[in-house]
Amino acid sequence: MLTIFLRGLIIFGLLLVVIRLMGKRQIGEMEPFELVITLVISEIACVPMGDKNIPLTYGVVCILTLYIVHQVIVLLSKNTKMQSIISGKPMLVIDKSGINVAAVKQLNMQVNDLMQSLRNTGYFSVEEIEYALMETNGQLSVIPKKSMENKQKSLPVPLILEGKWCEDELTQHGIDREKIGNMLFKKRVKVKDVVFLTADQNDHFVLQDKQGVSSWDAQKEGVIK
Repeated sequence: MLTIFLRGLIIFGLLLVVIRLMGKRQIGEMEPFELVITLVISEIACVPMGDKNIPLTYGVVCILTLYIVHQVIVLLSKNTKMQSIISGKPMLVIDKSGINVAAVKQLNMQVNDLMQSLRNTGYFSVEEIEYALMETNGQLSVIPKKSMENKQKSLPVPLILEGKWCEDELTQHGIDREKIGNMLFKKRVKVKDVVFLTADQNDHFVLQDKQGVSSWDAQKEGVIK
């Protein structure tokens, strides 16, 4: 037991030094290669710590090897082309035309995932955003529209996403789907062409379809209760 205890202390100390040398980043801020190296190091460290039949030097050499790999990748990443190959490039997912559906699909995301990331930044409607970039570490960077500051007074509810009705939201808020359908019919918009449609308690609707982003205020129809 004393041997395992001492091996654990040695590996822990080594890991602490290596992680400090790799830089202070939270998990959500790591580049893909940094996350992979961190996960592999954690797995490697567990084996020599718990199994005294495995020489401690095996774990030490593996951990130091991964640290060297990390440093080499960091050096390579200073070259713009290599950085784009290793970590990818930031992608413009929202512009003046609304959500860039092609970019969202390229990131293996859905519109709903993007809307969630948007809410995490403190914005609840695409209408408020001038531009949004999905960074290589998975963080969303947002440039808001100055004209829209403080305009959103209530939480918008998604009614349609990527051409499909949000049945759970419709049921939860008691929304009349036929009423929304008639509203879209009057605007000559087909459900299958809708990227997203949201509405809030003030009957403020925001729509993106093939024509781009548009918004309107209904005449107090009380769609969202």
